[in-house]
Amino acid sequence: MTRQILRSGFSHPMKYFKHALIVLGVPFLNAACFFATKSDVSQLQQDIVGTQASTNAADSVQRAYLIEVTRSMRTLTDSVNALSRRVNAMKTANESDLAAMKEDIQQLQDLSGQSEQRLRDMRAQIEDKSTQPAATGDTSLVADQPAPGTPGPAQLLQAGRDQLLKGGNTSARAAFAELIQKYPRSDLVPDAMFYTAQAYAAERNNDAADAEYASLIQKYPNSPRVPTAMYKRALSLQSQKKTAEAKRIFQDIIKRYPRSDEAALADERLQSIK
Repeated sequence: MTRQILRSGFSHPMKYFKHALIVLGVPFLNAACFFATKSDVSQLQQDIVGTQASTNAADSVQRAYLIEVTRSMRTLTDSVNALSRRVNAMKTANESDLAAMKEDIQQLQDLSGQSEQRLRDMRAQIEDKSTQPAATGDTSLVADQPAPGTPGPAQLLQAGRDQLLKGGNTSARAAFAELIQKYPRSDLVPDAMFYTAQAYAAERNNDAADAEYASLIQKYPNSPRVPTAMYKRALSLQSQKKTAEAKRIFQDIIKRYPRSDEAALADERLQSIK
């Protein structure tokens, strides 16, 4: 058998050589493949390290940017807070000044009201003490002067106001109506009309109050009661949802009486309407 193999091998030397090359070449090829794969892995590791380094550098730049932005935002927030504190301090100061001014105005109004009340009381006392004797041959009385034993305009106005303060609106209107009827040329007639309107308003008779205010404004445009009458009329119209009419009267108050307290109040109302 051995002889046969040897014989066949020597009889075909080229074929034997090819088989030998194949057997011996396989390990070398495997080694070559092994060395190539190891090189690739090493290159891959270097690429990974480089990528990580680049990523770390980019992250460092982003962190630095975020830190800078955070500092800027903190600085901006501090500035806004400081400005807000200054604004609040100014607002508080202005509100304090405004409150003080309102208090001064209220005190002046109180003093003015007290002085007006004293004047009315003095006039009522004078009217109460005064008499009007009839002249010989002439039994007529001077126009708008109280007859002996009858109340004068100041007394009637005071009586009506007392009733109004007590809630006696009907009695108050009766006293005011008597004043207007008996003393139509008295300078207290506008006051009587004004308080008549207030008596109607106290009874929630808005139409009657509005008519009385309108009559006062029309008949006595120069009366000191007119700005207040206009303002109260506008308030009544606004409460009745008659906004356009109320707005017109508020604007008219500001135009006709720009320095009055009612003008300032009317301006505030117009701001709220807008």
